[in-house]
Amino acid sequence: MSLKDLEEMQHEVIEPSSRTLLREVVKCYEAGAYRAALVSLWIAVVSDLTCKIRRLAESGDGEAKKAIDALDLAIERHNVKKVQDYEREIIATAADKLEILDLRSKEELDRLNKDRNLCAHPGYVDRSELFQPDAELVRSHLVVASRSCFSQPPLVGKRLLAILETELRSDSWPNDGEYFLDRFFRPARTAVKRNLVKLLIKYSLRAPDQDDDVMARSLVSTLAVSRECESVFEYALRSVLSAWEESGSLGDAELVRAVGAYGAVSAFWSAFPRTGKSRLEALLKRHNVDRLIDNGLFVGRFPSDDSIASKCRMVISRMDGAQVNDAIQQSECRHEFVSRAIELVGESGSFRSAEYNLRLLERCCRNVVLECEDVRNLREAIEGNPYQQVRQANGVEEILISIYSEQSPDAAARDEWCALAKWLNDQGREKDDGYLYERFMNLLEVDG
Repeated sequence: MSLKDLEEMQHEVIEPSSRTLLREVVKCYEAGAYRAALVSLWIAVVSDLTCKIRRLAESGDGEAKKAIDALDLAIERHNVKKVQDYEREIIATAADKLEILDLRSKEELDRLNKDRNLCAHPGYVDRSELFQPDAELVRSHLVVASRSCFSQPPLVGKRLLAILETELRSDSWPNDGEYFLDRFFRPARTAVKRNLVKLLIKYSLRAPDQDDDVMARSLVSTLAVSRECESVFEYALRSVLSAWEESGSLGDAELVRAVGAYGAVSAFWSAFPRTGKSRLEALLKRHNVDRLIDNGLFVGRFPSDDSIASKCRMVISRMDGAQVNDAIQQSECRHEFVSRAIELVGESGSFRSAEYNLRLLERCCRNVVLECEDVRNLREAIEGNPYQQVRQANGVEEILISIYSEQSPDAAARDEWCALAKWLNDQGREKDDGYLYERFMNLLEVDG
């Protein structure tokens, strides 16, 4: 272990008192006093865990308060046996009652305690030879203590879950997945991380009191986890969905909401129950479009599963204008609605509907670059409108200017835009109706 490693380890210690004790351990280690190092390390671990238990007690944890009250009473009454009992049981208390330690950490710190006992007392490995720790053993115990205790915050397990539940409902929750990662996820141990993410997944699909804010915050936070640690996301998702499916509580609404929220993440389909996917396919085939939209089918990015994505596109192909509007309002993948919006433009039966449908395309095109084929389809939809309602609708030129202004078209797509502008101008001249689209022509630098 290098001096740099030892220095970094000391910087990671959260409790100031533990940092002081750890310095003593490091001094013993560097001096080659390995027995003294292990004895000092155990003292630092007990002190660090006691500080954490005190903080839990102060925050209202009943089990922690019981442990600290018993310790303080023993100290006050100079009851050495009770204090020794507290020290002897502290690892079990921290792991089993307070969830400060996970099972692996508990086992590793128990080994530290056993080695410490051999160092603090005349511990013989045979009739004549005393136990003699070496540098490698001290290093391994230092790493365990740092990872399990010194670098960990005091609020974990059930208490951390309770805090997360409270904060999700508060107005001060930042609408940013990074907050959850920093505040809750990154400092926690793996077992606690899984429980935190399971809670978020449950709330993202079925929030208490149908609270939309809690549902949205939980979704944003869970997606942040899926990007940071896919394995924890997949484990938590499988646990929640499998349990719900087996118990019969994974309803149609939750099925649709789960796919809308997480279907773009490849790990979702590994965790998704096979029977759940069969039910989802039936739902999409027999779809009630309004219900699918209400349950958030399009709230996230498009599903990464090809079969489900294809069925979702079939749903979109049958939407009317109002349904497309509702879907794109909630969606992160608006480009998927471009084709249907263009079709609706071509089907427009009145000036008002033409403007409305073109507005749908305008909303779809925010942060979306139309391909050459899309622009060609739009031109053909406007030119081929059987009711000739699009060209003469009052707001169409403004909308076309708005859409084009957001674009960075390649040469082929720009040619299609220019062809559309030229056709609109030619029709206006031919019909002599005043709809010349001159500002649109000027924007594209097309000669009349």
